[in-house]
Amino acid sequence: MAQNIKPLSRKNLHGVWSALIVPWTDRDELDARRFKAEVRSYAGTGVHGVYTGGTTGEFYAQDDQTYERITRVACEQAHDVGLPIQIGATGLSTRTARQRIRIALKAGADAIQIALPFWLELKDDEVKRFVREIADEAGKTPLVLYLTSRSKRKIEPRLLGEIADEVPTFIGTKDTGSEPKRVKAMLRHAPDIAIFGGEDFYLRIPAGGRGGYCSITGFNARKVVELYELCVAGKRREAKPLAESINRLLHEALIPMVKDEGLWDSAVDRIQRVAGGGDVGVRCQLPYRSGTMQHVERLLAWCRKNTPELLPLLPVPGK
Repeated sequence: MAQNIKPLSRKNLHGVWSALIVPWTDRDELDARRFKAEVRSYAGTGVHGVYTGGTTGEFYAQDDQTYERITRVACEQAHDVGLPIQIGATGLSTRTARQRIRIALKAGADAIQIALPFWLELKDDEVKRFVREIADEAGKTPLVLYLTSRSKRKIEPRLLGEIADEVPTFIGTKDTGSEPKRVKAMLRHAPDIAIFGGEDFYLRIPAGGRGGYCSITGFNARKVVELYELCVAGKRREAKPLAESINRLLHEALIPMVKDEGLWDSAVDRIQRVAGGGDVGVRCQLPYRSGTMQHVERLLAWCRKNTPELLPLLPVPGK
């Protein structure tokens, strides 16, 4: 952990955290030069931290050597610009997750972000054992549980509360599919856990949510931070137009690329990041389909017509 970064806890985990996209070479290898620049690009945007792994970071397509290089570069560069970083350590087994946690700790991760192993659906006792064992591996480094339907199950509020009681280093969740009603239910069972969603924190913060783990920060991080600051200040009337614009961008421009064109979230996240000025390229790891620069141009044209207030200020780099 960098000296100027405070340890993360249940009490202070909050804000807008940006998902890091990994630039690949034409041989599907890490482009370290561009990745360093990508991590550093979030300095000064107002985001509260960055994180690796998840769908945006294509953790599922990384071998051990690539994972280690990405983790090392991400931690070094984030800390160098004063940003805390959570390292994704999801794997198909406890053994794999523990190996990744060791790599993350060696690199200086400020927290471990991890989903349940996702090939077979875990039973409740397996969930609790898994969290206890990864917490044991992580030691004092806090855990953020990624509650995703891709793990074939969610951790229900009652079980979440039991885990929170048993594992003091479990400090928060990432749950992009939870409605405000579910946020309130989770907080009844685990009242001091930091509950995060995605860009829809306009709805969740009044229910007790702490912020968002976001990919739209790739398009315009400052606007997402502006929305967050309005929300935590209780200025919902002022926040509503910006929240509606971000919601339109998500549901009218980005999600249709998934539903209608067969792109995965990772490809769409790259499209919006390149449109936002990021030099990450549109290439996804094979065998997954990539977007194109035509998608980037289409997204910018849609935004100019429908939500010009969200347009990024940076020039769009080449492919």
